[in-house]
Amino acid sequence: MNHFQNNNSPVVVGGVGGSGTRVIAQMLMEAGVYIGDFLNDPKDNLWFTLLMRRPQLVKKNNEKAIKILLEIFRKRMFSEKLSFLETLKVRGAANDFILNKYVKSNEWYTFPISTSRSLRAKKLTDTDKVFWGWKEPNTLFFIPQLAKKFPEVKFLLVIRNGLDMAFTDNKVQIRNFGNHFGINGNSPSDSLEFWIRANNKAIETGKKILGEKFKILRMEELCSNPKQETEALLKWAGINYNESVLQKISSIPKLPSSTNRYKEKDLSIFSKQQLQSVQQLGYNISI
Repeated sequence: MNHFQNNNSPVVVGGVGGSGTRVIAQMLMEAGVYIGDFLNDPKDNLWFTLLMRRPQLVKKNNEKAIKILLEIFRKRMFSEKLSFLETLKVRGAANDFILNKYVKSNEWYTFPISTSRSLRAKKLTDTDKVFWGWKEPNTLFFIPQLAKKFPEVKFLLVIRNGLDMAFTDNKVQIRNFGNHFGINGNSPSDSLEFWIRANNKAIETGKKILGEKFKILRMEELCSNPKQETEALLKWAGINYNESVLQKISSIPKLPSSTNRYKEKDLSIFSKQQLQSVQQLGYNISI
């Protein structure tokens, strides 16, 4: 069983898909934060993905189900044995993924099966890390429930320029949760509107419920001033570090090649209100 210094205050990283949460996960791992055993290449915690990345949980606002699922997730992260009923819930989540094909790739079947097995495994996690948390973009839809489950949770919302995000090929999140914000398409205009609404909702909720425990990190600012932003992040998260660790971690963030790609696009496809919303979320653009 793991005993972390921040038992009730995990560091949780979320954001609209493609914002750069992968970079933050890598930084946290280097800082000595345990973010789970079953991760994909972008460092998503796939246990959380299987349990929580299901649209009906958000649509129905099923508090009881979410509470149970978050306890299953906590127990697995803490290497505590799941009850028989909890293992049935895990199997149910896998079946839900398969029936609804939440994974739109050739892994639509293998992903839920392998993740379910990992979640139900009796093998305990062996880690000497003293801090814990996780990264999964869709956590931004569950801020109220996370705050109830973990009273001192630290939630980091990672943001990247919405105009760059609008032209991404990453449509998984808008496909799964777009309806929650009244968005049914996946055009660049739809993607920008999703970015605006999802971030505004997360910011409104996070500031109201978590206050100082909620932090916004703009990827462009992190990459432009890595040491200062990294140090501010570690201090906010309550993670111990020294100069050597700071130097190593702050060397990780790099501006992606797609930065400012919007400048080569026709922005007339966006409404003036959308462009103003991008400005209000911290990005200086010419309208």
